[in-house]
Amino acid sequence: MVLRFGKPFQWSNLSYIYLNIASKYAGVMRVFIAGASMELRSKALLDGHDGKASSDQFDHARRLEHSATHHYHLALKDLSGLVDHVSSPDSTDDDINALFAMWFLILHFGLYDSDSLGASNVHLEGIRSFLKPYLKSCREQGKGKLPLASHQLLYYISYMDIYLALGSMNSGRLWMDLLSEDSDSPISYDALFYSARSCLPKLWGPQYPISELLDDLENYRPLHFLHLCQKPKLDILNLAKASSLGHNDKEGRQQLWKELTRLGDEFADVLALADKVPDSGARRLIWTVYHAALEYYALQVLYSCLDPDDQSPTWLDGVVGTVTSIGFKAVKEDPRQLYRLVWPLAIAMIRTRDLVHRDWLKDQLLRAQILLPSFGIPGPDWDGAGLLGQLLLEANRTCHLVATTADQRSLKG
Repeated sequence: MVLRFGKPFQWSNLSYIYLNIASKYAGVMRVFIAGASMELRSKALLDGHDGKASSDQFDHARRLEHSATHHYHLALKDLSGLVDHVSSPDSTDDDINALFAMWFLILHFGLYDSDSLGASNVHLEGIRSFLKPYLKSCREQGKGKLPLASHQLLYYISYMDIYLALGSMNSGRLWMDLLSEDSDSPISYDALFYSARSCLPKLWGPQYPISELLDDLENYRPLHFLHLCQKPKLDILNLAKASSLGHNDKEGRQQLWKELTRLGDEFADVLALADKVPDSGARRLIWTVYHAALEYYALQVLYSCLDPDDQSPTWLDGVVGTVTSIGFKAVKEDPRQLYRLVWPLAIAMIRTRDLVHRDWLKDQLLRAQILLPSFGIPGPDWDGAGLLGQLLLEANRTCHLVATTADQRSLKG
C-alpha cells in the first residue's frame, strides 16, 4: 500500500492516521490489520509462484486470509456505527478522519479480494451520498470543509474509483462528482490535489523534516502530471461506452487527442526523464516519473482503440515499446513496483505486437494479479464496447485465467 502511493511511510498521511487515529478507533485498526494480512498473504502466494515458498508458508497464507476476513467483517460493523456518529452534531475532526480512513482502507482491502468488488462500489456510492449533505451541514456550522487528513484520503479514494471504472462501467461516479464541483469548492478535484500536496507539513507540524519538504517539492511536477492524466482516462472510457463509437464521435475524439497532445507537450521533460534515466538512483522522484509517464502512454494506447478507421496508427508500436522499456527497467530494479505499474502494463499488453514483449508483460501481470487480484483489470461490463471493450476483455481473460490457476496451485501446495 505504501509503495502504491509513493510517499515513504514514516511521514505519510497513512502513518499519521495509524499513530493518531487508529489507536482511538478500533475499526480503523482492524481494517489496517486486515489489509496488512492480505498483503502478507499475497506475498506468500507470489513466493510460491516463484518457487520460494514451503508448504508451511502456504498454510500461513491461508491463516492470514482467514484472519484478514475476520478483521474486515468486524471493521464493517464499526463503519456502520461510525457513519451514524459522524452524522450527529457532536462529531469531531478525528471522527471524520477515522471515517475516511476506514473507507479508504476498506476499498484498498477490496483490491486483494475479488469477491469484494461489488461491495467496493457500494462503499463508493455511500461516500457520494455522504459528502454533499455533510459539507452543507459544515457550512451551516461555519466549518466549510473536511479535515486535512480526510482531504488527502478522499483524493486517494478518487483514484481507486477511477481504477475500478475499468472493472465496472458503473464506477467513476465519485470522480465525476468531484470534477463537477465549482472551482472554489473544497472538494473539487483540483482543490483536493492541491490540498493533498500541501497537507503533510500542516499535519505533522514543526517536526516535519526539511528533507521531506524538499522531497515533496521535487515530486510535485510529476504528481501534477499524474493528476492531469486522470480526466482523459475517464473520457476515453466514456467514449468507449458510447453506442455511436466510430460514427458520431469524431469531434470528441479529436478534442481528446488535442488534450493528450497538450499534456505531452507540457510535461515533455517528465516523459524524457522517464525514457532516459537508467535507474532510480534511490530517489523517489524517479519512481513518480515512471508512474506518471506510464499512465500517460497508457492513455495513448487506449486512445488508439477508439477510431474504427485507424486502429493501428503509425505511432502505436513506438508508444507500446516505450511502456515496455520503462516498465522493464522499473520492475528489474524493484519488482515491488508492480503495485504501482500494473494498470499501464496491462494496457500495453493489450496492444503490443511484439511476442517477446507480450510474454514479458503477461508474466508481470500474472505476478501483479497474485499481488492485487482486483486491481485495474476490466470486467465483463465492457463486452460489446467496440474494439476497446474487446481488447480490455481479452486482457482480463488472460490475466484472470493465469492468475487464478497459479493461486489455486499455490494454495494446494
